Amino acid sequence: MRVRADDPQLNEVLTGAGPAGKDPRDGLVFVARTGLREWAETEDELAQAFDMTRETVAAGGAVVYVVRSAALLGRTEPLDAAVAAGLLSGARALALERRKHNGYSAVVAVADDVEPKSVADAVDLLVATRGANGQAFVLGDEHLGAALP
Repeated sequence: MRVRADDPQLNEVLTGAGPAGKDPRDGLVFVARTGLREWAETEDELAQAFDMTRETVAAGGAVVYVVRSAALLGRTEPLDAAVAAGLLSGARALALERRKHNGYSAVVAVADDVEPKSVADAVDLLVATRGANGQAFVLGDEHLGAALP
């Protein structure tokens, strides 16, 4: 799978997750950046996700977005939360639109204390089983007691 991740350790373990290869038909793992301070950064992040997703979907590949759990729950900076919510909405739309063609998309929401290897294992599991299609798969316990989007 193609991987877009700024964290070198996460990038390394995710590069081995899912189908081997970097061709769009092998799938995409897009790790959302955090610490966004300006709307232009947010637009750029979503535009890059859109462009990479469009290429992957056109080739028939699976799409997995990785976001921070706190961002998905709205417990971070507003622009980080906006990106996380936008990617979840995108994954849901992709799952619905691609259901006739066995398309797959999901979001892995990761707590701060989750090891990169666990993220890669989750991506492997989700892509292999097509589990949580169009939904968030949460790693960690930050979501306990919260209403998930």
